[in-house]
Amino acid sequence: MTSPIKRRGILSTGLVSAALLACGLPASAQSDKPVKIGALLGLSGLGSQIGQWIVNGAEIAAEQLAASGGQKFTIVAEDSQWIPQKGVEGFNKLTNVDKVDVLLSGGSSVMQAIAPMADERKLVLVNVGAQSPNMAGIGKFTFSAMQLSDFDTSVLAKYAYNTLKYRKIATLYVNNDTGKFNQAALADFFKAAGGTVTTQEAFKSNETNYGVQIAKIRSTSPDAIYVVGTPAELPFAVKQVRQFAPKVPVLSYAAVESKDFMTAAGDSANDIVYTTTAFDPDSKDPAVMSFVKAYEAKYKEKPTSPYIGYGYDAVMIVAQAMKQNGGASGEPLRARIYSIRRFPGIMGENVFRDDGTVAKDIAVRKIEGGVFKTITVVKP
Repeated sequence: MTSPIKRRGILSTGLVSAALLACGLPASAQSDKPVKIGALLGLSGLGSQIGQWIVNGAEIAAEQLAASGGQKFTIVAEDSQWIPQKGVEGFNKLTNVDKVDVLLSGGSSVMQAIAPMADERKLVLVNVGAQSPNMAGIGKFTFSAMQLSDFDTSVLAKYAYNTLKYRKIATLYVNNDTGKFNQAALADFFKAAGGTVTTQEAFKSNETNYGVQIAKIRSTSPDAIYVVGTPAELPFAVKQVRQFAPKVPVLSYAAVESKDFMTAAGDSANDIVYTTTAFDPDSKDPAVMSFVKAYEAKYKEKPTSPYIGYGYDAVMIVAQAMKQNGGASGEPLRARIYSIRRFPGIMGENVFRDDGTVAKDIAVRKIEGGVFKTITVVKP
């Protein structure tokens, strides 16, 4: 792929990293026919950079695998726009027309729509972009290459109470699974730490006026406001919080870590404290160094987002499992992933639980002058 994906149905045939080259299939198991990995992600509109990052990471993995002399992998990208209906349409195209062997996807509402379809087709589905706790056990064939939000929010809640010394917080959240689960989890963890939640105010998806909710929040005098929304609402919710409650600090989650959010939120993004999976592109680990070198050569920028790592590690997990089961997809691949359980990765070791989820190190970060800065890293 020579340019950022903007439309549906983009193909790129890749040829993974020096420390993970053993993931390639042995010669006796290799096929001249590339393994097709679908990438069903939001690739247009707000939040598209997250989807593009994931595709970029998957592309680097595929290229390095083939360069090592292993099985070739083709990344077939399809735009879900992070919308369930588009996700279902994209799933049908990828499975019926492109006939992918494995699927990467994300967005909690999209994943909930397609996970049953993946089970029906016995298609391994790797979650690379949905943090809702609902992803745990969502499907027999679904695995999460990213940490779900329950641990993220526990880290943020404890940091807010113990380090930032906040004693009262309020939540402002989109009324969907991502918003409801994130804010409820943060509220529960914050109360368990000894804090008080003054009010929990919801808004509808794609709503753009939050004045009523912010007025209610401001009347409770919280020490901070935890804001959760999709890419379509989050930057505008943050801007209005800054407008109507300018002295109240803002807490949030990993969705703030994108250029799309920064562009839409402007200066309102500064000083937001949030959590995300820890990723250090300056690591001296040979696998990380090899990945970063390849990424910078291809995309002419440093890979700073963990979403890039999710895409990369997901392809590598599939490659390693396929190497050990003779290149089979479907049920044999699902069974092999569970039998291996532990997979190396540039985002740290991936250890799959029985419900298909993983535990990852979590970074507490802060936006300062438009830069995402790591404050501390917490292990599970």
